[in-house]
Amino acid sequence: MFATWARKKENCEPIGDALKSYQSVFKVKGGIVLKYKINWGVIGSGGIAQRRTIPEGIMPAKHAALVAVYDTDVEINNSVAKKFNAKAVFSIQELIDSDIDAIYVASPVGLHLDHAIACAKGKKHVFCEKPLGISVEEAERMIQICNHEGVLLGTAFMMRFLAQHQAGLNIINAGKLGKPVYCRAQLSCWYPPMPGAWRQYPGKGGGGALVDMGSHCIDLLEMFFGEVAKVSCFINNNVHDYQSEDSAIVSLVFKNGAMGTVDSYFCIPDNSSKNILELYGSKGSIIAKGTIGQGTSGEMIAYLEDDNSGYNAQQARNASEGLILNPLPVNTYLAEIEEFSSAILENREPENNFARGLHSQKVLAACYQSARTKKVVEII
Repeated sequence: MFATWARKKENCEPIGDALKSYQSVFKVKGGIVLKYKINWGVIGSGGIAQRRTIPEGIMPAKHAALVAVYDTDVEINNSVAKKFNAKAVFSIQELIDSDIDAIYVASPVGLHLDHAIACAKGKKHVFCEKPLGISVEEAERMIQICNHEGVLLGTAFMMRFLAQHQAGLNIINAGKLGKPVYCRAQLSCWYPPMPGAWRQYPGKGGGGALVDMGSHCIDLLEMFFGEVAKVSCFINNNVHDYQSEDSAIVSLVFKNGAMGTVDSYFCIPDNSSKNILELYGSKGSIIAKGTIGQGTSGEMIAYLEDDNSGYNAQQARNASEGLILNPLPVNTYLAEIEEFSSAILENREPENNFARGLHSQKVLAACYQSARTKKVVEII
């Protein structure tokens, strides 16, 4: 069951202070009151929610309105609520009982399942940060509950929406890169031991650098080259001594035969990691720097060969600049909130749906299995 956002306009005109709120959510067309904004609540208002998703995603979105926020840290929650003119609530149930349609779940991964179940049982659509859960089984349980309760479940893989990534995808889909051959994605940062840093404990975050950042890289490469068939993975703690891995490298074999690598580290200084993306095909390459991450753009250049290119014994390299891919920037947090909100309003499956979250969970599980067993693991 998806919500139906239309009702007769009879004696329902708001008065007084309610008018502004009403007009921000509803519009009138032909005597019918149509809802065109989704009222949002947030679980886990600190962290990425207050840094990015609320100010860059929910607040400026045409089809979204922030109503209420919840966090176990009352001081932070009150601060976020005041900053964004939202209601601060003090329990999950109070959030569910608020006038909201969808909930953005940005709590520690170990709490995602419980929070998603509570939201779904409260008939609220769920947009969850990745990974969906600690395990494949948790992700499957989350999907089962949301389906049973008739609410949408989405996964926050926002990097797919970056304008340059979409431009690169258009080139690949048009066949201009030729047959996919090899790809690489890198995302690293400096993440030292810190009190309360749940990503540093597998039981709370599901893992370290691989699950937190490598998951974005793998998902992005699958957007370009299709689904992964098997993986080989190594993880380690090279610098930091917390429980989760601070280093991860994954070798990927795609269903179409292409191969790739992902490297993600919590122990490389931020400015030293340029977050490189490389896509190679039989007709050229697309090379990017800084497009992977939380920003709205970076540098991306396509080096494409014409159909007359042949064997060159001297293996000469052309010093040309290539084709600079510089489309109008898109804020990825805004794009993911708009897409999920629009899906609710249009009663359809969102692009950033649960299937991507579940598949990602299976690939990550295979990676960790490979790291434990030191064997190549197929994705089932």
